[in-house]
Amino acid sequence: MIRPAGGDADPNPAPARRSSRVRRIIAGTAGAAIAVASLMLTGAVPAQAATTVHPYAPTGVGGGTTTSPDQASTKYQVQVAGTPVQAVRYTANRNNFDVARFASDSRTPTITVTLPSTTIDTVNVYPARYYPPGSVSVSADKHTLTFKMSADAGLNQAIVMVNGDSTSVTGQPYLAVINDPLEDPAQRPNTTSAPDGSGVNLQTGVLNFQEFAAKYLAAHPNSTAQKAPAATTSSMAGKTVNGTAIPAGQKSSAGTLVSASTVNVRYPNVRTMAANDVTYALKAAIDTIKANPTALNTLYFPNGTYISSGLLVNGVDGSKLKGGKLRIYTDEGALVKNRIQGYMEAFEPAVGIINSSNIEIDGRGMFDGNGVANYNARSVGDSHDAYRSQHQGGVMVMHSSDITFDDTYVRDSKQWNYETHSAKRVTFNNIKALTPYPQPWIDGIDFASGQDITANGVFTLGNDDAFASGHYNPSDGFTPMAAGVWGNFQLGTSTPDVQGYANAVGAHDAVADELGFDSYHWDNAESKNISVSNTLSWSAGAGNSIRIGWSSWGYKLNNYTFDNFNSISQGAGGIFTQNSPKPYPRISSIVIKNSSFDTSRYGSGPIRLNGGNGSVQTITAEDQATYGFAPNPDGSGATYTYTKTPISTFKLDNVWFSQQKTNSSPLNGATNVTLNNLRVAGELVRYTSQFPLAPSGIGTLTSTYTDANGQTQNVKAGALADGDTWVGAWSGDQAKNSSSDLTLITRNTGVGLMGEQYTTGSGDGKLSYIQFPLGSLTRSPSQATLRLTYVGHRYSSVPSTDTDQLLVQPVSATTCTGGGTSCPVDTMTWQNRPSFTATNSSVAKSATFTLGSTIVPEGGGTHQGNAIDGRDITVDITSFVQNAYAAKQSTLLFAVGNAGGTNHELRFVSSEGATGSGKLTNATAEMAPAITVTP
Repeated sequence: MIRPAGGDADPNPAPARRSSRVRRIIAGTAGAAIAVASLMLTGAVPAQAATTVHPYAPTGVGGGTTTSPDQASTKYQVQVAGTPVQAVRYTANRNNFDVARFASDSRTPTITVTLPSTTIDTVNVYPARYYPPGSVSVSADKHTLTFKMSADAGLNQAIVMVNGDSTSVTGQPYLAVINDPLEDPAQRPNTTSAPDGSGVNLQTGVLNFQEFAAKYLAAHPNSTAQKAPAATTSSMAGKTVNGTAIPAGQKSSAGTLVSASTVNVRYPNVRTMAANDVTYALKAAIDTIKANPTALNTLYFPNGTYISSGLLVNGVDGSKLKGGKLRIYTDEGALVKNRIQGYMEAFEPAVGIINSSNIEIDGRGMFDGNGVANYNARSVGDSHDAYRSQHQGGVMVMHSSDITFDDTYVRDSKQWNYETHSAKRVTFNNIKALTPYPQPWIDGIDFASGQDITANGVFTLGNDDAFASGHYNPSDGFTPMAAGVWGNFQLGTSTPDVQGYANAVGAHDAVADELGFDSYHWDNAESKNISVSNTLSWSAGAGNSIRIGWSSWGYKLNNYTFDNFNSISQGAGGIFTQNSPKPYPRISSIVIKNSSFDTSRYGSGPIRLNGGNGSVQTITAEDQATYGFAPNPDGSGATYTYTKTPISTFKLDNVWFSQQKTNSSPLNGATNVTLNNLRVAGELVRYTSQFPLAPSGIGTLTSTYTDANGQTQNVKAGALADGDTWVGAWSGDQAKNSSSDLTLITRNTGVGLMGEQYTTGSGDGKLSYIQFPLGSLTRSPSQATLRLTYVGHRYSSVPSTDTDQLLVQPVSATTCTGGGTSCPVDTMTWQNRPSFTATNSSVAKSATFTLGSTIVPEGGGTHQGNAIDGRDITVDITSFVQNAYAAKQSTLLFAVGNAGGTNHELRFVSSEGATGSGKLTNATAEMAPAITVTP
């Protein structure tokens, strides 16, 4: 027998109401740089093993709905291992992405994308670390691209950008490829319908919500069930707010039901529910499961469309149900979509798990927050300023424990895509969240607070931080004592709107009653053991790749681990810890490994580490009693203090950054910082200039890399060249730029100390120019040394015992031989190069060295496989670097020549010769031109 849902179901916990203030920040401004991907033009398709591909059913079709709201892409035609997969246009607010979603039994299927109306000039596939130039082939007609999903990436997703890159964030659209694993049949519930057609099958334990809702709405139509809120005595009655007395007994207004098309509806008025709105049916279904714990344990959504206030599970202890947990399962064609919420202050996330435990959400269906329509006050939605509405997002887990999400897909969130608040033991597996447009406050995943939170397999498109944590109580701007609330009603002026204020307080209290806690107590415990792995995140706007801190209210943030975390197109910065403005959180351990960060739009350094400085933090009794700050550890509620301790551990291991940024990364307040095997622009960081740091208050800073022999080496203080070339005086060389050559060449004509004064004749003089960045220097060095790796010399007729010296002089690229003011390395020629006069007092000289027996013939490329002498030739350039530092130069350009000798033409390894796919065969990265310094 089915027990009906009703008053004997578990009640919600009693509310606790308090107040607060908040500021919501959209962080930073975007920086931009263009990176162009090279294409391999070919019509060939890579060979592939047989792959099972499962295209998904149309979203929302079923149960009487015959047409999906999704539209076919007008730009992309997609095949996966030869199987057509529908790409859909995603246009909730700008068509920034089309989406091709499927499941397969391969993590490395071949993807073929045809663009009938677009000529493919460039292709970028992200994460770029795993899709370098050459990994994509383009057909001869430039309308079809083919690539294989990367095994090294370890991801179920990739982003394809045609004729654009990560610096271009709007209006392409780009293509998101989602390759889910095939679903385990064991995940699906028994979908046998109940014999009586009620949707409630006591034999299988499954409540079929489609069938249940049809019966429920027929018996309880919304037109008779919906009631507007009654007038209630305000919780602020009899109090004084900003100088305005709220009368004793002050009530909120009685509400009315208004047309569903009314704009900016405020509590206590409520929009009239549509006849097919299943909000009440959903609550009744969950209550029915709770009322039959020995028989029911599964809420099942078959293919079809369900419009409601969101899937809200409040006060459910799944351990009391058959099998020990509540399962919620959505078929792959199910669309659970939010309505335009009842009023602007209502709390209606796409999925809300509140005060609950032992719940598992499975299935390949779609949750749609309808965020753009909800917050578009120009059409049917509402304003959503912090003081007018609750913070709410896509998937919210609040004051709940032992929760698992498998394969959950949410789109068009109102605010943060996935979030946790005072949650424990929550696991997210293979989750997706697509909100790729300028909807405010759209973080990818924001574990505001929680303990033992694990996310493994995450794909998010948003508008702000890719990952954030520590932003406690994000709805505190909605509290009765928040300045934005009472200020909006002119309290403290001669014309206060007391009734309007009482109504706003009523809206706040209604949500606190529903949740069982007020806006100051969304987050009320320290956070620890948060693990995020195998992620891909993109942002349309500002935000950081990883942000930890900000308004943590004095709670600790402990032990964050990121593994294979991949962030692209963040517009503010990279890894950012904040120790203000709310009380410092005492962050402990942050470990990031095997990850990649696209730095192209960063407006700041890749790292901004801000730890405690040992000063004292005070938490007052008022902070605790009124604003929800971390309580006194002794339980007294009295004012207390604690030390702003440094971050205990900060570690990066095998982390990749897409390009060098000119600004340094500040490291402040940490006990142990370890940086190992970092890569910038594909190059292993071996010199401090490749990844400039600005450390302060750091206990131990260890920066290492693994060399070609597998040995751990310390990153050297100094700089690799960021540009080099040689120029030649011979008539065939005079107009030639050789900045892409694999070697640097010197040969002294004898006209000038370095041959730099040669102008006419048949001479074959050669000079090299090498430029170094100085941004990594934090002080003037006590010693600086230029190091070049000697390759060999040109003529076998020259004795190996002949000796020579290198001569080095600083020069300027704004005073040029051609009479101009610009002769940079990448365009420099003999005819237009830095003009200078070398003297014995102006140059620095190496020690004398023998030419040796390694012969390198004439020719630009014929020496690629040649032997390399391998000796380091060093020059003391201390005074040059000291002078440049004192002059605040950002770069230092050297002319390099040799002292001379008949037919002494010498070669040295260039930057291009040391690294890259076309480097000198016998060269290693250690042979690149470099400066080492001693602080």
